[in-house]
Amino acid sequence: MTNAVDLLPANLQNTLHQVVDRVNLGNGAIRAILLSTAEGVPLGRVYADANTTLNEEILASIESTWAPANKQFPLLNMGKEVKTVTAIYDHGTVFHVYQAPIVVTILVGVHANLGAIRSTAIPLLKEVLEPLCTTLLNSLAPARDWQEADPSYPQQGYYQ
Repeated sequence: MTNAVDLLPANLQNTLHQVVDRVNLGNGAIRAILLSTAEGVPLGRVYADANTTLNEEILASIESTWAPANKQFPLLNMGKEVKTVTAIYDHGTVFHVYQAPIVVTILVGVHANLGAIRSTAIPLLKEVLEPLCTTLLNSLAPARDWQEADPSYPQQGYYQ
């Protein structure tokens, strides 16, 4: 079970593999989980099978498409904070789950049990990734000393 991007700690990768295995027992048919930032920077990938042959260009494209699409949803009157998008294709289904500042993309097979993905995989992934999201959000926050030294600077940011 190889990862194309190795920015995730080994224990997190192992936990993600356990989530994939658990969901696939319920016919979830997860092929891969891609983790990236909202800007499309890849953080890691977990494949259900070490012999998975997924096109690298397509995976990179999938990882980088959420940020522009996410900003278009309010313009289409689809709500201000869309958290999950499901796209069904002839060759499988793609779930994009936004958990600031991480985008989790789940690629599943044609005959996947989509209910298992929505009711089991997504909640488990949110729980597993919560510490990573918290750490990233804290690292993106302005330093307290600097903010207290200059309170005239308004706190603004992409993730707030």
